[in-house]
Amino acid sequence: MCLAIIVSLQSEIPAYEQIKMQIKAQILAGSLSADEPLTSMRQLARDLRVSVITTTRAYGDLEAEGLIYTVQGRGCFVKGNADMVRQQYLRSVDDALRTAADKGRAAGLTLSELQNRLEETFNDPCD
Repeated sequence: MCLAIIVSLQSEIPAYEQIKMQIKAQILAGSLSADEPLTSMRQLARDLRVSVITTTRAYGDLEAEGLIYTVQGRGCFVKGNADMVRQQYLRSVDDALRTAADKGRAAGLTLSELQNRLEETFNDPCD
């Protein structure tokens, strides 16, 4: 399995977080299937030219979030509950959008102004 990951060492976002976010995105988008093996932590570290500690942290965080699981001596695999996790994320997004809409109305924003602010936030690489 070859993961499509790009790590920028100049980014303000730590390398382990960049790895975690990209693997999570691939799982939630369905690019990685249930029970699909992930690249070993050592191989991924070599491929990305980062330390094994960095990849171990990323995989550990993904496991803690319930997106992957480890089989001793065999490696890490995508958990079969990606749809459930995605639904939880979508509910969280819906809740946050409701809150943003309520606060935007209270601040007197138009829908267009609120959409512009959302686009700016969505496209801001520092968030």
